[in-house]
Amino acid sequence: QNLIESAFPNELNGLFKNLENKGNPWGMAARARLDWAKDLPFPVKILGQDVDSADDVDYLFSVGCAGALDDKAQRTSRAVAQLLHDAGVSFMVLGEAETCTGDPARRLGHEFLFQMLAKQNVETLNAAGARTIVATCAHCFNTLGNEYPQLGGHYEVVHHTQLLAK
Repeated sequence: QNLIESAFPNELNGLFKNLENKGNPWGMAARARLDWAKDLPFPVKILGQDVDSADDVDYLFSVGCAGALDDKAQRTSRAVAQLLHDAGVSFMVLGEAETCTGDPARRLGHEFLFQMLAKQNVETLNAAGARTIVATCAHCFNTLGNEYPQLGGHYEVVHHTQLLAK
């Protein structure tokens, strides 16, 4: 119904608009995507600022929308970053270049918006040379690993719990 008739609950208008215009469900500015890392006792490498490509690190850390923008989920992002750092694992983030994987749009039936966000992300990830991605968000983990290959995004995606156990 959403795709063919644009028939969806009015409550979703704001979510879809935020995903389309700001790249996250809450409509927050891209510059807020790095707030989670402000208090860490070490610098987090950012693509384009500290590293030129994923070849310079072991992993691309996909922080996700919640991990970057939700106060409670930010604690998980900080903890994972700290554990990776302590383990000597080099990683980078996309920072302001990271946007929603599009999972909420697809699950709610807005396939066009999913395709738009996913294609943009695949272009960004491929340009960055991403090969191995660590994700904390189960939705991002699934979308990056199982849905992006259809769009040319072929990555090894590891959940943070798998990587930390290893």
